[in-house]
Amino acid sequence: MSGENKGSQERSGRLLFQQLETIRGVMMDSLLKNYVPFPIDRSLCSAWTNTLRKGGETVIYTSFMYQLSSIFRAYEKHLSTFTRMGGSTKLASLGKFFIKPDKDDLRRGYRILSNISDLLSKSGIDHGYLYDDEPYSGGLLLELGMLDEFWEYGEMVLKIMKDHGVKRVITVDPHTTNAMNRLKEHFAGDIEVDNYLTLIQNYSGDGKFVFHDPCLYSRYNTIGNRIREIAGTAGFELIENRMVTSRDLGTCCGGPLGPVNMELSDSIAKYRAQKLLSVSQNVMVACPLCYQNLKPYVSNMKDVAEVIA
Repeated sequence: MSGENKGSQERSGRLLFQQLETIRGVMMDSLLKNYVPFPIDRSLCSAWTNTLRKGGETVIYTSFMYQLSSIFRAYEKHLSTFTRMGGSTKLASLGKFFIKPDKDDLRRGYRILSNISDLLSKSGIDHGYLYDDEPYSGGLLLELGMLDEFWEYGEMVLKIMKDHGVKRVITVDPHTTNAMNRLKEHFAGDIEVDNYLTLIQNYSGDGKFVFHDPCLYSRYNTIGNRIREIAGTAGFELIENRMVTSRDLGTCCGGPLGPVNMELSDSIAKYRAQKLLSVSQNVMVACPLCYQNLKPYVSNMKDVAEVIA
């Protein structure tokens, strides 16, 4: 390896380390102060409902994922800037004044959460919501390998749930589902964790789609199979292609790489979109972050919770 190439790799490694340190600092500062992953307007998170009861033993747990997925993506784009300017948490805190969720995405997220809540009610599942007391799960810490920080913050999340008398959380996305299951295992907690897709019983839908499996649904549990069961009884069709949609050969949307390498994340998303579109122009997802990453390359895409009702 030439000295020039070695020097370039070392600079890239230092930049990556600095960027990860920026992410860690910004997130932990915000999480420990306000239980949100980035400085945001918290009122945006709970505005999707005003009819659910506050709290209770069973609550729907949004972890802000559908409300703020566009903000997650926006912060990823600005992380390199924060890093170059010293990784200051004070600087990053200014993000809440100029990094805003996309209004259309926000309204879409509200509709999805309302529909999920309605589907649960139709299935006879009484549930409440913590509103502004709801904490973020800490899933991004886990996925970036910041395990010490994840356990530290996660213990606080479980305490909030316990203090509110919550015994069961109903998750709505793969990242929160995975994070809460890991916390339950690590702390031997007695809180029950259920994903809404495993609970709903009364639903219908139509259309024909190629389904992009979220990695955390297809590789770490059987919820991908459950979505296919729902399709079979709801009335919509999923077009399968072993090279594109099978559990062993389906690929990631690239989203988890976003905080570390936006360029690589986008290239993976573009590749995945091309494969999906080779099967059908109508794409279905089940994750708000998959939606954000694939959105630039897929014009007709819906979440499973937009298809069933």
